Amino acid sequence: ALLVLGGISFVLNHLIKRSLNSVDGRGDPVDYFLLVAIIGTVLLGILFAALFFFMDSGTWTSSLFFHMMTAVLGLGVLLPWLQYLIWKNPLLWLVGFLFQTHTRLCLILYWCLLAAVACGVVFYQNAKRSSESKKHRVSTITRKYFHFIVVATYVPGLILDQQLLFVASVLCTAVFVFLEYVRYFRIRPLGQTMRHLLALFLDERDSGPLILTHIYLLLGMSLSIWLIPRRCAPKGSLTGAGALLPYCGVLAVGVGDTLASICGSTLGEIK
Repeated sequence: ALLVLGGISFVLNHLIKRSLNSVDGRGDPVDYFLLVAIIGTVLLGILFAALFFFMDSGTWTSSLFFHMMTAVLGLGVLLPWLQYLIWKNPLLWLVGFLFQTHTRLCLILYWCLLAAVACGVVFYQNAKRSSESKKHRVSTITRKYFHFIVVATYVPGLILDQQLLFVASVLCTAVFVFLEYVRYFRIRPLGQTMRHLLALFLDERDSGPLILTHIYLLLGMSLSIWLIPRRCAPKGSLTGAGALLPYCGVLAVGVGDTLASICGSTLGEIK
């Protein structure tokens, strides 16, 4: 808890400093995108954790209130704040950024295909559970399918367009956290369905009320991109060993953790 609070305090302090330094109108949207997204997801979680402590979050009234407050926070607070920092319309900038080049368009279509494959794995495993046994749980190797999908997502982005990968990873992290709020608070119409679909993939690390392994995976892959000096540095500006920094997440989490888990589950013994 202290580490989380310390991290949030650091981000808040950094965001305030960057906000004060943006008065000259030279703010780079990519430099502020991550910070605003983190603050937004944290504020959203704190707000609804406090409200739903006194309310039943599973009703349609609470769900409608959840969606309305999310829209108010996003459109009424975060977007104006980001616009103040970058001196541009954030939505217009984001659309222009995503479709700026043909390479980015191809990457986005490729990532959408991988996302569809991941969803297909979830639906297939749930259908398999329904036909076999309600106590069916996926194996470690099956869970590692998602590691392979994430590696296949990040490697082309690291090679072809790290700026796009940076923005996409921030967006995906925010979406994952938001969907976890929806699942945890049982927000209609998707909350209960997500609980049912994801219950199949739980293991001992998800024994609590929150399911965080997929968020941890995304963070492990993304932190090396978010934290390297001068994020999204132009291609060729990092030389020598520094050129491997953006690949740390892929090598450590995507490849190393996957191989260790598969080898441990297939070859290891419990004594």
